[in-house]
Amino acid sequence: MYILGINGGVRAGYQDVSAVLIKDGEVVYAIAEERLNRKKHSAGQLPFLSIKAALDFAHISMKDIAYVATHGSTWGEAYEKVVEEYLNYAFGYSPQVMRIHHHLAHAASAYYGSGYDEAMVLSIDASGDGISLQKAIGRAGKIEVVEQEERTNSLGIFYSIMTQFCGFTRDTDEYKLMGLAPYGDASKIDLSDVLNVEESQFTLNNAFIKEIKTGAPQGSRQQAAFSKRLVSLLGKPRIAIEPISQYYKDVAAAAQDRLSEAILVTIKQFYKQTGIRKVCLAGGVALNCEVNRHIQNLDFVDELFVQPASGDDGISLGAAWYVSNQMGYKPKPTPNYYLGTAFSNDQIQKQLVLMNLTYQKVDNVAEIAANLVAENKVVAWFQGRDEFGPRSLGARSILANPKAKEMKQTLNHKIKFREGFRPFCPSVLEEDFAKHFTGKQQQSPYMAINYKVKEPALNPAISHVNETARIQTVSKSDNPLCHEYLCQLKKKIGIGMSINTSFNRNQEPMVHSPKDAVSAYFGSGIDALIIGNFLLEK
Repeated sequence: MYILGINGGVRAGYQDVSAVLIKDGEVVYAIAEERLNRKKHSAGQLPFLSIKAALDFAHISMKDIAYVATHGSTWGEAYEKVVEEYLNYAFGYSPQVMRIHHHLAHAASAYYGSGYDEAMVLSIDASGDGISLQKAIGRAGKIEVVEQEERTNSLGIFYSIMTQFCGFTRDTDEYKLMGLAPYGDASKIDLSDVLNVEESQFTLNNAFIKEIKTGAPQGSRQQAAFSKRLVSLLGKPRIAIEPISQYYKDVAAAAQDRLSEAILVTIKQFYKQTGIRKVCLAGGVALNCEVNRHIQNLDFVDELFVQPASGDDGISLGAAWYVSNQMGYKPKPTPNYYLGTAFSNDQIQKQLVLMNLTYQKVDNVAEIAANLVAENKVVAWFQGRDEFGPRSLGARSILANPKAKEMKQTLNHKIKFREGFRPFCPSVLEEDFAKHFTGKQQQSPYMAINYKVKEPALNPAISHVNETARIQTVSKSDNPLCHEYLCQLKKKIGIGMSINTSFNRNQEPMVHSPKDAVSAYFGSGIDALIIGNFLLEK
């Protein structure tokens, strides 16, 4: 049985549009719309290109789909009609549309993706179907919702308004606030009146949120979501074009600390209720890898699984898995998240010829990449199927030397064209984890958790100012080619570790096609592009 999971909507607030195809509980294909239409987040859209790509990958048509699963259980039957009419218009046929709760979809994506039999399952975001946080228990293949927090008590909204106050864009730049926070001193800013955290609960003061009257449209990302009361408390908000002063770094630190405290209180209280020692996380707030570090290190947490597509792109996966389970097809955890499109060497070469490019065909791409990186060259790496989720995992990546002192500055200013305070993440041989990092869980294949760096001075390009790094451990079974690259690099520089940042430029989605890769390569300071078995050098 084929089930198509989709995420999207007809309002500007619904973003991270995506499509996931599963067959008999197993993921066949998954991709975000932004990879294909090149519009970051694709807000306010229903998926088209991602649905078409999924159907084309499986060589089926919409008539082969038994159910279309999506969120919006509180939106009323009118939304079903919207989706049905859209599918009939765009694809000539609409299967039965099944709506489930936004946070149930998040929970399903995390629980079924974890492979755990029993777990505490938390989904945390700004809001979805009127809810901002959900506690659930996953047990024996079923999900039981225990408690929900309404939108009025949203940790996601709290972090978003603090993101805006510091001069970044809400619903998209929260990771910048997280990256800025370690440069600040949280003790200098008191946010207890904005977000009050007690021993067993947290409370968001809505007086600091700009009121949206019933029936009024939600403001755009360019409009302030915070009220004048926040300005009265903290002073002038930073304008995006202004330099970042120490004050805003302190505000970022305070916001990060407050978020961590609230989430840790929530999990501790949930553990007291359940005694369950495994945790699954999803929702946009679950992408906060520093909070995840603290969760992992709680003494009662034996295992932590963070859904790699924790944002709303994962809604399509969770909805499809949940409906599949309802229909008697047990969801099967995917062994990795390389779930998009792969391009053959023939397809790549045809594109390179069409673009009139000079290239050479090579066989030993892992060794060549390692040689270039060891020479402090920056290498764009395009291999296999797209990753599903926001992290580069060795399919659409930019690779560089973690030991080079100036590499962070080079990448930020010549290639990524972004703020200089932002850190870079490493991929490391799974078997070498303990040599370089400290953390309870020594497998972290999805770049979802921060770890302490053991020798930050020896690997300055991947060590953040607080001596942490959001790591990807690479195993031979998950990604043999990336594993071989790290083995070759270890021979050259002495460690099996590489900078691995997403193959894109600032404000652009990760590359998807050979054309995207070539555009990003020539539009930046990247030294070499290894795409399939072809090498381009400047």
